Amino acid sequence: MATLTQRTEPPPTASPALAVALPYVKSGASILLSLLATAPRAAYAAVAFVTTVALRPLALVILAPFPVLLYILSPATVAFQILLSVLVYTPLRFAAFLADAFYPAYVFLGVACITGVLLGLSGRLAVLWTLALVPSPPPRNQLAAVKRRKG
Repeated sequence: MATLTQRTEPPPTASPALAVALPYVKSGASILLSLLATAPRAAYAAVAFVTTVALRPLALVILAPFPVLLYILSPATVAFQILLSVLVYTPLRFAAFLADAFYPAYVFLGVACITGVLLGLSGRLAVLWTLALVPSPPPRNQLAAVKRRKG
């Protein structure tokens, strides 16, 4: 009888648990991210469907009288547009024209005023510094009193 030799293989090396779980974590994360990416589009599609299908008849019923109201109010609308043009837009355009026309004079006078203020202040400071440097004569009352004593 022939003897069968049994070969014993070494036990498989145990891989770390993280290496085994990593493919599952990757696929789960990708599925979760794809769901999160498509959720806003799905919500928008649901809201759009509800508004177009469910609210369209309601909107038609609510908006149906508007053309009639606009037709009835059209004379008042035209009158309001004319009054607005005459009382608001025309004076506003005229004021803008005047502002554009007088802008150079406004700038010239503004620069002249600022220059006058600066020259006046610098002249005042120059006079004050000059008076501080030059000794002033005694007042006339003092001179009269000194002459009376000597006399």
